[in-house]
This record gives sequence, structure tokens and C-alpha cells, in this order.
Amino acid sequence: MRRLRLAAAFAAALLAPALHTQTPDAKPATTVACPSAATLDDLIKAIDAAVSGPGNQDRTCFRALFLPDAHLIPIRIAPDGSATPRILTVDDWINLVAKRGSAVFYERQIKVGVETWDHMAHLWSTYETRTTPDGKPPEGKVIDRGINSIQAIFDGQQWRVIQIIWQAQTPANPVPEKYLP
Repeated sequence: MRRLRLAAAFAAALLAPALHTQTPDAKPATTVACPSAATLDDLIKAIDAAVSGPGNQDRTCFRALFLPDAHLIPIRIAPDGSATPRILTVDDWINLVAKRGSAVFYERQIKVGVETWDHMAHLWSTYETRTTPDGKPPEGKVIDRGINSIQAIFDGQQWRVIQIIWQAQTPANPVPEKYLP
């Protein structure tokens, strides 16, 4: 038994320099530094950052904000005034937005109301979308405005979205003044 341990130690001593000079062929995986969602204010900023930019951008940070079975539900208003929800998974939304290609838009929440209890929250937020991040004319005009209804849960470290339902304003039904800044 002692000879076996000595042989193993000798082999290790001989091979150690060779093992230390070898470099792995695979490159380490890069990690994306996503914005924090530790507070509800952080969550709103992270949502804006994750949806803004080119349609075909990496959506790692967007995915990180949502629970695995989360839904995104835009409500479409028909010319006759009827409302139809379109229930999307996170992947459905990503695939739909990716069809915009490199076309960009920027979303920001301009007024947010918050209701919380313990580990759950409901955010009622008015959003605007623009063609530039700073919103300066001529390209930075408001493209769209509407209301997001966001349900989220605090998992002990960060807020994660369960679902977002939103409806864009229409000429016949603009966002009410009470929901504007």
C-alpha cells in the first residue's frame, strides 16, 4: 500500500508541471451583467432597459426579469371598440419583437403607481415609447403611450415579473390625465 502511495505521489510530481502549462481549449462562458431588480424602482428601470433597443438584441436580461411561466399580454382594440388580449410567453414576445430586426425603440415608464404586500406587488405604470433614448426631436417623438399592469413577486433577492398586461392608447381613448406625470 505504501509503494502505491509513493508511486502515485511520484507520478503526480512528474506530471504537475505539464498539467499547469496546459491551457483549456474552451473559452469561458461570458456572462451578461443585467440591471438589478432588488427594488421595485430597479425592476421598472430594468424592464425599460430590457425592452428598449434593437428588436434583434440579446434578451438575456429580459428573460432574467420573468418567472419561467410568465405571460405578456397586449390588449388590442378593434375599430368597433372591442378588446382582444393576445397571451404571449416570454419566448413568444422575444420572437415577435425580433422580427423588427435592427429597428430600435425606447420605452420608459413615465408614472408608476405601486401596491405591495409582503412578497407581491402590482405596478400600474404609464409608458411611452420613442425612437431615441433621450427622446429629443425630431426622431425622438412619442411613438406610443399606454398603461402597463405588472404583477411581480419578490423571491428573497429580486423582484420577478409574473405577468404584464398592457394597452396602448388610441385617438378615441387616450391615457387619462390622472395617469400622466
